[in-house]
Amino acid sequence: IFLTGMFVNGFINVSITTLEKRFGLRSSEAGVISVGYDIAFCILTMFVTYFGSRSHRPRIISVGAFLLGVGGLIFSLPHFTTGLYSFEEAQPTNSAADIVYIQTCICATYGQVFVSHKIPAYAHKNEHNKMNTNNYVYVFIFAQLINGVGCTPLYTLGLAVIEDSVPKESASLYLGIGNAASIFGPVLGYGLGGVVLSFWVDFDQIDTSNVNLTPSDPRWVGAWWLGTMISMACAFLLVIPFAGFPAQFKARQPFTHFLNTGTAQFRRMKNAEVDKTTGGEVAKEENFAKSYKDFPKALMMLAKNKTYVFVTLADCSEAILISGFTTFLPKIIESEFQQSAGTAALVAGVISIPGGMLGHVLAGLIIKCFNLKTANILKFNIVCCLCVCALSPSLLMYCRNRPVAGITIPYNNTNDLGGIMSTCNANCSCQEEFYIPVCGTDGINYFSACAAGCNEHIENGTDSYYNNCSCISTPSNNGWQASSGHCVTNDCNSLGAFLGVFCVCVMFTFMSSTPSLVVTFRVLPQRIRTFGLGVQWLFIRALGSIPGPIMFGTVIDLTCILWQKRICDGSKGSCWIYNS
Repeated sequence: IFLTGMFVNGFINVSITTLEKRFGLRSSEAGVISVGYDIAFCILTMFVTYFGSRSHRPRIISVGAFLLGVGGLIFSLPHFTTGLYSFEEAQPTNSAADIVYIQTCICATYGQVFVSHKIPAYAHKNEHNKMNTNNYVYVFIFAQLINGVGCTPLYTLGLAVIEDSVPKESASLYLGIGNAASIFGPVLGYGLGGVVLSFWVDFDQIDTSNVNLTPSDPRWVGAWWLGTMISMACAFLLVIPFAGFPAQFKARQPFTHFLNTGTAQFRRMKNAEVDKTTGGEVAKEENFAKSYKDFPKALMMLAKNKTYVFVTLADCSEAILISGFTTFLPKIIESEFQQSAGTAALVAGVISIPGGMLGHVLAGLIIKCFNLKTANILKFNIVCCLCVCALSPSLLMYCRNRPVAGITIPYNNTNDLGGIMSTCNANCSCQEEFYIPVCGTDGINYFSACAAGCNEHIENGTDSYYNNCSCISTPSNNGWQASSGHCVTNDCNSLGAFLGVFCVCVMFTFMSSTPSLVVTFRVLPQRIRTFGLGVQWLFIRALGSIPGPIMFGTVIDLTCILWQKRICDGSKGSCWIYNS
């Protein structure tokens, strides 16, 4: 569970912004990549839980671990099958009029490949891509489908194994620990993801000392594939121990007071709260659920169980938000609070560690210590949800837009808004494919030195400065009017408050997850318990986890105020600037 969370919900989600830049994807396309995992889960979950509940469950889980490793391998392949990543670098010509980006565009043969007038030394090794990099979105989706197939047994049969193997009063604590692992995994994935994204994407093939970019540069692309490779190796290592577990466990410490007990005995002790009016007596028949002929009858039993139905619908509504935030929280922090992709990933992990883990474990302990019955567990969940509603206005905190000429504020002495071109740079041939921001002495950011109308370039070590800028009215500062990078401002101080409140919000959100799982196990007959969990996961994925990232990605795309415009065909790429 820990590894799956780290890989699928950690490394992959934290790399969303990087994948968008590296392969020219939109947020909505990135959302589809995220839900590929859930689509496969939905397709398989009912069949795996219905027929797998009577099979050797740990061995089925070991097969899933192997497939997870295969999915990690496929997800990493685009890094090894594409050429080196080459960013566009600003270089003025000898023309006195403007800065022109001299480029050779080889559209017909190689897809979208751009060679700048001044190519960094490492890029001379670049072999042109043999295909349009946008098409790699299908490779990522296929890899996520394989990941979903591999994880289906774990979250259904695996949780059922845990619940079957411990006493009723301890089940909530053990399930809480398992759910806490599902939180800590993504958190570690976010943290380590931020670290690996601080390495240049092609560090394994080039001398990175020749890369004159920093992680704060909008053109920076980190080593998104490294975390995936680590996860792949760990998944393959788990195959052998899972295959060695028995089909049923015997009682061990700390349950020695349950003499002669094990999985079978614990099962018999957990049927007290099953609703007898929903088919509980039928489910006790020895041959029930052994044949596919009982499949419709089992589904009908679940549909008639009102508690099960409403708990499932409640889980669906929360899954929309959890999946959406899991995918796009780093992007939201990056855009709303003006952070780099790596810092945003680390910060997202910091607020998830205490919130998510405390929520799961505290909920399990409360149920165990107070020995809560099913009705009281449901009331406890309502209180947690009301607390989340009370804290949700924290999402209204943000930093105001960076002042970017022509995009968030007009050019000097004009009303030009809605694009990087204005009367002051009308004679410039400025591209919109590569965001190369410069900070003017007027405190305003410009999309590029070209957009600022600069025609003089000054190199000072690794720093770049520009002068004779027709769009900047303030005088030169030490011989220059603009410098590379964003303007540094100190007027945004709301990130700390947002993190503190949102961390508590996350804690209350996850405090209802383990109790919901406990209720699901308690209100269903033993023979359809695993199947019921599988059907519940089907609806959670289909109505929650799948539409969640797509909805979030679509809404985020609607706030874009400057799209990447590809030079070759003028098509729209990923978003450069969002409206906070």
